[in-house]
Amino acid sequence: MRVLIAAGLLALLSGCGGGYTGDAKAVNDMCVSGGGEARYCECVTKALEEKLSKEAFAEMAKGGKDADLGANLDVIGEADAVCGKKPVV
Repeated sequence: MRVLIAAGLLALLSGCGGGYTGDAKAVNDMCVSGGGEARYCECVTKALEEKLSKEAFAEMAKGGKDADLGANLDVIGEADAVCGKKPVV
């Protein structure tokens, strides 16, 4: 019985934040901590992960310290447009 309850809780918790791990979780967490809404951040994370090279996405996940954000501005802009970020008022 305890195993079923634990499995249910784990499944419920994995649905939060898109269920991301590793670099995707880091990118999503940065977006949310920067004030992004959960749905927007999940969309942007998915779009960036699909469009950026694995290496560029990994660098972005590190907080942009070593990432060449300038080279990725077009992809970031596309992700923002696709996900429909609304201005914060």
